[in-house]
Amino acid sequence: MSQFIKNTFLFFLSLLLVFTNLYAINKIPVLGTVEDVNGVLLSDALITLSRQNNSAVSNRFGEFDLGRIFPNDTMYVMVDGFQKKEFMPSSNMRIKLFPKSIIQEKINNVRNGQTLIIPPGIHFVYPDFNVDSTCGLIISNKSNVTIQGSEKSEIRLLKQDADILHIFKSNNVIIKNLIISYEDLEKRTKNFSISRSQAVDFPDALALAKNLYGERSFFKYDGSLHHTRGFKEPFIEHNLANVVNIVNSSNITMEGVSLSGYGKVCLAGQNSRNISINNSVLNNGIYGTVLENCQNVSVTESIISDNVELYYHKNSDVNYVDNKIKILGYHIPELIFVEGGSIEMLDETIIPPPKPTYLISGSFKMSKKEITFDEYDSFCLATGRGLPDDSEWGRGARPVINISYDDAELYCKWLSELTGKKVRLPNVTEWEFAARGGLKGGDDYAYSGSSLLEPVAWCKYNTNEMTEPVGLKAPNELGLFDMSGNVFEYCSATNDSMIVLKGGSWANSGVSCRVADEVVSSINHWDDNIGFRIVQGD
Repeated sequence: MSQFIKNTFLFFLSLLLVFTNLYAINKIPVLGTVEDVNGVLLSDALITLSRQNNSAVSNRFGEFDLGRIFPNDTMYVMVDGFQKKEFMPSSNMRIKLFPKSIIQEKINNVRNGQTLIIPPGIHFVYPDFNVDSTCGLIISNKSNVTIQGSEKSEIRLLKQDADILHIFKSNNVIIKNLIISYEDLEKRTKNFSISRSQAVDFPDALALAKNLYGERSFFKYDGSLHHTRGFKEPFIEHNLANVVNIVNSSNITMEGVSLSGYGKVCLAGQNSRNISINNSVLNNGIYGTVLENCQNVSVTESIISDNVELYYHKNSDVNYVDNKIKILGYHIPELIFVEGGSIEMLDETIIPPPKPTYLISGSFKMSKKEITFDEYDSFCLATGRGLPDDSEWGRGARPVINISYDDAELYCKWLSELTGKKVRLPNVTEWEFAARGGLKGGDDYAYSGSSLLEPVAWCKYNTNEMTEPVGLKAPNELGLFDMSGNVFEYCSATNDSMIVLKGGSWANSGVSCRVADEVVSSINHWDDNIGFRIVQGD
């Protein structure tokens, strides 16, 4: 062999070795485990590659090893009873598979003209993560379809970054008697507000919101709604995760449905028409409805509940009729249970003591504190009423003032509709029974919770001639605050012209703050020393 041939051979051999080494260097070891959504390791999972011959099967510990492969390939992971899933290869992988849902397959494959009955119980569905799918259920290019739930039928999507039900290019679709919700175990997203005590400025609030709620969530800061991606309008991207998303469709009816957003949008729609929502609940959503270029949309006799914002509409024709509005941002008074019974009223200052009398009341719940401006202003916001004057003393946690007896009654009516439970003003007996501490009172104190005025009451001797924030003094035996002093409190009227005021106020002496004392006033009278608290019960 000539020297030339030897040199040529050695040259190509060296090139081969170089390229072989480079080939090997570009490969990475790919191994890991396969598990279900609950962390249970899955055996017999088949792992294949789209462009390489390597394959593996997970062992009884859920472990697999593909050896060294190119990282720019696509892995397919398959196991009976679970969704096929795609991954990009990496080292030390932890692969989670979502099970197949029979209900999910039936809805996704529903036929034109079919009525599909959903059995009772909770049915979990899962996003199909192949090619970045963004929905769990899809009704696409269908006509004359009905999805009807049985008693307490509920569909839950495990992951929040996806639509639960996506209706696309479909006509005459009816959804009836069905609960559709996100599975939100931590319930982190039910509170969307960040206060100034948590974040001194918007950049701090934005960083905190991203940490608390994720990269695809809305939050409130300083009274305004924002998105963690830095925008306020939800139409900058449609893929914000919606309970129901209606796109390029017409004649869509929802009857008796409950859409629970848990921080996402309850109902979204784009470029659709003739959408009817009847006798339904839009619950826990950052928005009740978000609609863009939708015409002839109606929401009737429904409850729009616990939403940070009611709606956001762009170029849409929407009609709201006879709905009850419940919004998370509204301040609702905390209630204390007052067990009914009989209190002995014996005046031992009289010798000999007279025969005892008894104060008798049924059970009820009473607001822990006097109704505040925060709570009353929520009512005004919800009903479009003007805000009452605060006499330049401040609002917030101070008791609401400058409202009439009729105003207090209207607040009770609104709160009744809001909670679905009867709310009213206390009668005189209920008020005094609660002020005395109910069955826990024991001693016959002159004031609510004490025989001394100072620990429990704001009056003209210890204020700057104004109201004070509620709950700063000691409570009585039931945990009720300010039943002596701060503001007089309306009791339910006994006739058409006169009402009873109880408890005394910041403008009065200690005599007026005694539990037994009362003032009779005209029903049309209002002042800056009169407020109210509420009771719940018949």
